[in-house]
Amino acid sequence: MFSVKSNIQQLTVLMLKAGITQVVVCPGSRNAAIVHTFHAAGMQCYDVTDERSAGFFAIGLMEANGGKPVAVCVTSGSAVLNLAPAVSEAYYRSFPLMVISADRPLRWIGQMDGQTLPQQGAFGFLVSKSVSLPEPQNEEEQWHCNRLLNEVLIEMQRTHKPVHVNVPIAEPLFDFSAESLPKCRSMEWVRGGGNLFQLSDSQQAVWQRAEKVLVLIGQMLPAEVAACALLLSQLAKQHCLICAEHLSNVQTVMDERHCYIGNFDEMLASHAFESPDLLITIGGHIVSKLLKQHMRTNPPQWHWHVSPQGEVADLFMCCTTLVEAQPKALLSALCAAEQQRSAQRKTYRLAMMANADAAHEKEQWEDEFCDLSALRMVMKDLSALWHLQVANSSMIRNVQLLNFSNPLHCNRGVNGIEGSVSVAVGYWAGSGAPTLLLTGDLSFFYDKNGLWNKYVQNPSAPLRILVMNNRGGQIFHHLQGLDSPYLEKSIAAQHDTTAQGVAMECRAQYLCADSAAELELALKEFLDEAPTVKILEVMTDVQANLKAHKAFFRAFSN
Repeated sequence: MFSVKSNIQQLTVLMLKAGITQVVVCPGSRNAAIVHTFHAAGMQCYDVTDERSAGFFAIGLMEANGGKPVAVCVTSGSAVLNLAPAVSEAYYRSFPLMVISADRPLRWIGQMDGQTLPQQGAFGFLVSKSVSLPEPQNEEEQWHCNRLLNEVLIEMQRTHKPVHVNVPIAEPLFDFSAESLPKCRSMEWVRGGGNLFQLSDSQQAVWQRAEKVLVLIGQMLPAEVAACALLLSQLAKQHCLICAEHLSNVQTVMDERHCYIGNFDEMLASHAFESPDLLITIGGHIVSKLLKQHMRTNPPQWHWHVSPQGEVADLFMCCTTLVEAQPKALLSALCAAEQQRSAQRKTYRLAMMANADAAHEKEQWEDEFCDLSALRMVMKDLSALWHLQVANSSMIRNVQLLNFSNPLHCNRGVNGIEGSVSVAVGYWAGSGAPTLLLTGDLSFFYDKNGLWNKYVQNPSAPLRILVMNNRGGQIFHHLQGLDSPYLEKSIAAQHDTTAQGVAMECRAQYLCADSAAELELALKEFLDEAPTVKILEVMTDVQANLKAHKAFFRAFSN
């Protein structure tokens, strides 16, 4: 019989899957449930009373077993700190020592409760990773606990350094009524060498079995994706489906647009997106919220995530293999590998491409003047010479709905609204390329000092800034359930500011449009190639934007 605590159960299962069967255990009440479960699971437990000695005892076990991981488990409080000398020794000898500390719930730390101190991070730089597990109460917390454990086990495998797993346990402590341990996801970690990569045996088996393969490309720089362009085209010819948002910059390097799907939201809104058997993700951030929701509720059987630095990112909550390699290396290996499901993959790919075409033919929004229709006018005949910088929030989401092939950049690392103007000016100054910034009002005004520098005063190439001014944070009006009388004033930051004064301060030419006719006229002057700075402010209405947004999704629900 095992402890009923799910964090202890997951810890035990994943340790066994990782081959960690030797544990040095120290006495205590808070860690009793962990020790009991380790014994019940058949682990080889060594009893050592003094924690200062227990850590070094574990090092001795690793010396004897050839350097395989060994765990040491202690109770809460100062018992944890007594392991520090042994942890430091393991760190500098590259021994994979797994420190497991039981803990009180966070709410009791610093409240004069017995044997409590801040335990996570107690070893500082002497461990390669330190995590504190949640006490799961729902499915998402179960996933979080599982992800943290996989992260720490992968990090120990990658670095051969000590790691620290802190396990908060609330009372009651001693319920050992669980008859079995649960099934838990264990992530495989596969490392390549530079630009060389070889599929593992398990990956080879999956590659042969998968009938529906999707390669999903997140945010990448144009040069990064250019290195993969030929390989992506080859995989498309081998009937793998390629999906890429504009942030991927795939549109700048793949000549045949029908080789990939670039707009997920049209398909997802029309329920025409079918999850693959095998999902392979490369690159960085994905904008589409609909895609994230779909993949989390309809997960693929296998998900390989390519992480050049070996960092775990489990965006869709279903990662099965972490590939530590450059994207080009994995794609090369896939192109070279024999695949036995060509006919099935062709059927899936052709069906999805047809669904994408059908979804794109539907009416996307109504014709009244709004953010979407105005942006469509701007992008409709945009010259290829323009390099795009796009602000976060509504703007980057709206841009994703349009077709174009210009290079695109956006601050998706943290997805904040700050810095959009400064990054655009820095890119413009550093590249010398004609640069077009597409931004909402809040992002623009927040970073207006980005125009306060000598480069803007002495332009050598065209810099254009399109400000979509709907007088507040438009995206807050689209959030379901946000029905507050304070929405406009305190949440969406309603305002009456315009960009005209900013344009005067930085001596930029100012243009303004509040109708389709005015915008069409202004664009002719705005998008010329003169080496100047111009700001075009497009005034739109909140209600018109909401109406258009609803019309977009209504078109696909019919």
